[in-house]
Amino acid sequence: MDLKMAGERNSPADRLALASMIVCFLATGALLIGTLAAGPFDQHPRGQIPSTTTTH
Repeated sequence: MDLKMAGERNSPADRLALASMIVCFLATGALLIGTLAAGPFDQHPRGQIPSTTTTH
């Protein structure tokens, strides 16, 4: 089997793989942008960070 025939036989799988990669890329991009856009609004510019060290 030569390379051209092998490429033609794999063409549907290649298209499906490309389509699924595009869908995953768009979905993760939308999730990232949505998460950043709908982040917590209760952050204050001068908010105190709680200390995790114990003082004795």
